[in-house]
Amino acid sequence: MKTFLTAVALAIFFAPISNAQERPIYLTGGHLVDVVRGEIYEDIGIVIEADKITGLFFDFPYNEQRVPENAEHIDVSGKYLIPGLIDLHLHTQKTFQDVEIDREHLYRLLLKSGVTTIRVLDRHGGVRRPEAMFDSLKDKIAIDTGEMDGPNIIVSASGMIEQAPGFPRAIRTQIVDNAIEARELVSDYAYRGAEWIKFYNYGDEEVVKAVIDEAHSHGRKVWGHFAMLGAAEASRLGVDSLEHTVAIVQDALDYETSISMTDIGYYRRFRLWTDVNEEKVIKTLEVLVENQTPLIPTLAVQNIFVDREKMERENADFFRYYQPEILEALSAPESHGVEEHTAGFDFAQYDPKQWGESINAQARMVAKFVEMGGIVGAGSDFSADIFPYAPGISLHQELQIFVKGGMTPLDALRTATTNAAKILGWENRFGSIEIGKQADIVALNTNPLVNIESVADIHTIVKAGEVFPVADLNAQLLAGR
Repeated sequence: MKTFLTAVALAIFFAPISNAQERPIYLTGGHLVDVVRGEIYEDIGIVIEADKITGLFFDFPYNEQRVPENAEHIDVSGKYLIPGLIDLHLHTQKTFQDVEIDREHLYRLLLKSGVTTIRVLDRHGGVRRPEAMFDSLKDKIAIDTGEMDGPNIIVSASGMIEQAPGFPRAIRTQIVDNAIEARELVSDYAYRGAEWIKFYNYGDEEVVKAVIDEAHSHGRKVWGHFAMLGAAEASRLGVDSLEHTVAIVQDALDYETSISMTDIGYYRRFRLWTDVNEEKVIKTLEVLVENQTPLIPTLAVQNIFVDREKMERENADFFRYYQPEILEALSAPESHGVEEHTAGFDFAQYDPKQWGESINAQARMVAKFVEMGGIVGAGSDFSADIFPYAPGISLHQELQIFVKGGMTPLDALRTATTNAAKILGWENRFGSIEIGKQADIVALNTNPLVNIESVADIHTIVKAGEVFPVADLNAQLLAGR
């Protein structure tokens, strides 16, 4: 068994990319959006061989000799070329209410939206269990070897770690009682192939420190909520990314507000951003800047509690491409996907207007964090049981909220490209369009540095050297229905 698992782990980390097209690809006439320098270069040609970018130059006649004779020319004249988008916080699962999810269909929906890389926490039958991770590991291998269409997958341990008394520990987390147990669990996950280890809400300094230290000793990274410990202390201990904004609120509430919270669960913290002490928030953000601790805010998912019907209307066209059995189960009146996802937390008890104001307050502080020199990554927190949230376009909506909060379109775009790649530790592979990097490129019809909504106006996607015209993906998705 041990030999088998070792072989699987080696296959995961060293599997060759074989789904690239055999002939070289030449993208001709596009406008390169340089997310590193914040510039746009018109009439650029890009040569792609196998899964890598091997040529990048002005698309003028005197450079014709740089194009391989057998290259397939893909006309992207007038299109704006950005790096493939990276979603740093995404959940997958095998089933929803006993309906099997077609995972390749889901992955194609992500590609259709320009998402070429995901950091994923898988679930088993709707529950986070260690064995669920193997589904993502198998998909990762299938995608990397060309057996399945889909984005690059970064796999997280599926059973989230926390210290008793966790909530709601029965279905969401794995409880450890001390640092020794924490180290053992992290080591086991690393051995099984996890690239990231997720910590949930509850844990003291000793246990959290043990999780981080053990993960780093195996070359893995740690992400999580740390709602009880707080963002500042988690940052000092060396966590690799902070998810949501719940840990920041921990140290930013006035005493009267903090003791008045009676409902259980970290979800209440999302709506409390209208009550935070801004000076306290700034002090926490300063610690994150000092330690270069990234923040993945996941703001767009909260919109489901502001106006679910409006979100369903806005996403209606996208749902035409959904797996019909899943769409039927999600949209049924008796479906309680989001409530099941959050272990029964009653969002309806709160004023939707307050949710909206809270999202805006978070977006403003996230933009302030960027001004301070902080690192922000884009994550959608998509899960198939949160309806009418949708894969891919949820990430677009996250970027739009960032801009609404005060980020420039360039800064927002960086959260899903250069910043995200840096957070993953894959900045030499993903995140920008440069020679030697993987050919993950999205051709947009309009300029995203003028209007961030342009990231949703997609013409063609290139993932690891394979070309996916949106029209072809749409046809595949409809045929798969």
